[in-house]
Amino acid sequence: MKEATFSIYIARGIVQFAAAKYGVEVDRLCAAAGLEPDTLKLPDQQITGTVQSALWREAVRLTGDENLGLHLGEVFNLATFGMVGYVLVNCQTFEEVLHKLSRYTRLFSQGAQIHISVSEGFVFCDCIIVEHLKNYLMDTPQHAIESTFASLMTATIALTGKPLRPHAVWFQHAPPADTTEHQRLFQTGLHFSMPTNRIIFAADRLQWSVLSANATLLSVFEQHAEGMLAALNRGDDYTKQTVQAIAQHLKGELPTIDAIAHSLTISVRQLQRELQTEGTTYQQLLDETRQALAQRYLSNPATPIHDVAFLLGFSEPSAFHRAFKRWTGQTPRAYRLAAGKG
Repeated sequence: MKEATFSIYIARGIVQFAAAKYGVEVDRLCAAAGLEPDTLKLPDQQITGTVQSALWREAVRLTGDENLGLHLGEVFNLATFGMVGYVLVNCQTFEEVLHKLSRYTRLFSQGAQIHISVSEGFVFCDCIIVEHLKNYLMDTPQHAIESTFASLMTATIALTGKPLRPHAVWFQHAPPADTTEHQRLFQTGLHFSMPTNRIIFAADRLQWSVLSANATLLSVFEQHAEGMLAALNRGDDYTKQTVQAIAQHLKGELPTIDAIAHSLTISVRQLQRELQTEGTTYQQLLDETRQALAQRYLSNPATPIHDVAFLLGFSEPSAFHRAFKRWTGQTPRAYRLAAGKG
């Protein structure tokens, strides 16, 4: 199975923070994580999740900071974020910032995707862990996800001059022994062991103006970002790209092939041809992705079955029951009981 990769920008941020705040020697940290120090001079390169995971682990060990991800996000600087940072600082509104962030996440992380949705006056910003690749975030997501959400809090102030003040923050990982720092930073309801990683805030934030907005520069940087994204997409087959896009968009409603093709920056007809060449169809991938996600969600006993049905785009729990039994030969409840015994 192919392994998810991550931008050197992320690794360099961890190393520089550990060195500046805690006095950790760069060479020592890199050696412990299996990372060549000279690699840090090539920020547009990627490293494997195995190395990225080791870097988080060794940075926490050498700094003694169990909340390293939170503290790193608290000092996040968009200027150190490469091309994506240049795009974000030139957006017109916070809504545009979020949509550009969602589009260009793959430039710095193949292990997670950002998905934005709006419902009943609230924005749901989800950080979705990619499952079709070998991905360390499926096992040890805490520091990376906490850093991502803390960075969003910091970047919001830098971009708009206003604090985000979220309504709630969800984490998939189990609660740490001490959540004092989480409470201090987010100042809202915290929920752990949830079905997804999500930060929820009022939709009126979307209209906030970005202080550094520049339409001309945005156009220039976006052209560069689109070129980088196209190069990444050419490196993956369309089946994997489609599955990843479906999982990203499958949050309460079924993504259409039009929406998925748009997210992959190709036409519907071309996507259909590519999938046919690879021996599959969009509908087949949609069904397989829904089944895989259903089994994952049901493995977490804290997620109610009716919530699983909603997340997978079923209008009624009964429709989900029928589909799941068709997929597996078991009812959702029977599958959950069997998984719990295993």
